Amino acid sequence: MNIFKAAANQLYETARKEGRLIEGRSLDELKEIALRQEGVIQTQIGSVAADSEPMSRSAPHTRNSVDHPFGEEEAQLAAEMLELLKKETIISLDTFIGDGRDGVSARFLIPEQYAQLAYGLKLLFNHPPVVLDNPTYTIIYFTDGSFERNREKKLLEKDISVRLMLGEKRGDQVKICRNTIYLGEGKKGIFQFEDWRIKAIDKTGLFLHAGARRDFLWVYDQASGRPEMTEIVTAAAGLTATGKTTTLCRKFTKIPRERSEMIGDDGGALMFDGGYAAFEMGGVYVKTEGLDASQPEILRAAESKEAFLENVALTKYPYMPNFADISKTGNGRAVVSRDNLEIASPSLRADRLNYIIILTRNPLVNVISRLTPEQATMQFIYGESIESSGGNPEEAGRFKREFFLDPFMAGERLEHAMIFYDIVKRNKIQCYLANTGTIGIREDKVTLRQSLSTYNDLVRNQLRFSLEADHLGYHYPIKCDRANLDLMAAHRLLDDQDLLEKRLRDFYRGRREYLEEFEGTYGRIPEAIREALPYQYKEFSPREAFDIE
Repeated sequence: MNIFKAAANQLYETARKEGRLIEGRSLDELKEIALRQEGVIQTQIGSVAADSEPMSRSAPHTRNSVDHPFGEEEAQLAAEMLELLKKETIISLDTFIGDGRDGVSARFLIPEQYAQLAYGLKLLFNHPPVVLDNPTYTIIYFTDGSFERNREKKLLEKDISVRLMLGEKRGDQVKICRNTIYLGEGKKGIFQFEDWRIKAIDKTGLFLHAGARRDFLWVYDQASGRPEMTEIVTAAAGLTATGKTTTLCRKFTKIPRERSEMIGDDGGALMFDGGYAAFEMGGVYVKTEGLDASQPEILRAAESKEAFLENVALTKYPYMPNFADISKTGNGRAVVSRDNLEIASPSLRADRLNYIIILTRNPLVNVISRLTPEQATMQFIYGESIESSGGNPEEAGRFKREFFLDPFMAGERLEHAMIFYDIVKRNKIQCYLANTGTIGIREDKVTLRQSLSTYNDLVRNQLRFSLEADHLGYHYPIKCDRANLDLMAAHRLLDDQDLLEKRLRDFYRGRREYLEEFEGTYGRIPEAIREALPYQYKEFSPREAFDIE
């Protein structure tokens, strides 16, 4: 028996019968309700601002029913939820997921005192007001007596329970969030349910922690001998705070008739035919740390009256957002409407991906490296990146490994990797690894300008890579147009050989230990894929290759 689904249905039906249910409301109506709640502020520009507790996802307190079978603890959680909400006025927000073509929907059940969550989630998944008979996904928020005491504790010490029932068919999926009123739990609940549905229930492909952009550019065509207007779709995969949204929300257009669009910024379905579909119809949930004029498209949207600001510092009355102030948290967020993000595409879909860029932050890695399908699969398996304030604030900035850069994935990992490999290989999707952090011994910042110039060169076919592999087994750039070639290849900036050797030995030790643990749990990776990236230290002698691909 699905105790979570039964509890969700009982909560909804009882509140409806007793006249305690607010449902079918528009965005403006939810905004009005939110602004009546304690701690919710309307800024001078008209946007809604509120703080959450905690100010990040509660990853250490989260479990799903596939990787951690549910039992008595979850039954008690469902019962406690029903008991504590039996007299509360409940906002029921029903919405379709994505563009609605897949027939997937969601219901959020939220106590009225946290109406700002309903407003932010409505903005994010915005569809016309609707009341559904049987939503695919259900997500419930509630708090108990430990909620206020949690404010003074570190994330690991907080009394929080986040549980996801995944189930075997559409409609089984229910998430209960106890003692967290962070909007990201609602968004990532949909993310994880989509992750599970696409792979395990519908079996139409897999879900990637990757946004996508579409560019229509003049690209030189070898066959015709002249520039041709070409549609190029690029996905960018990465953990929070590695630069996905920034990468996807900048225009590459320079010449008449060219245009750039952001399809989705966080996650999407990668289909067996190479197609892509994003899942957020209404808005984008952007990190506001460092948001300034260097990201004009996002800044304009975040400063609009329709935005929902979460954990963003405000000036004293008349209350204006101050994105430069991160004293409250480095994980300030804004839900911005796609209507206010001029680069947003009118469509959430692409017929096929041309490129997948895997984002990481590692001084040993080139600004961009070409990957074979086998290397891309291993890169996703190794999942090398950094922790962010959006995941675990106490570990922010530290190196971490996250399989497929996806903290929300459930189930058999090796199968997941093989599905990805099959899709990329079959559809000839070109894969690359990009470093958006620092590079070299001195850890010089990879600037936004350098990154965007590199991606612009890539989609215009103006990047060339070495035939030989570098110290990490990657093919590094040896020719470009807009980017600064002197700062592209990491080995050119790693001139202290003793320090380099120490770092490489440490890096490979971590890779080897992770690989042994992974294969011990999920089984042996096919040899051709396993050996595509090195996991043992060996000396590397830089040699410029004149034969280019």
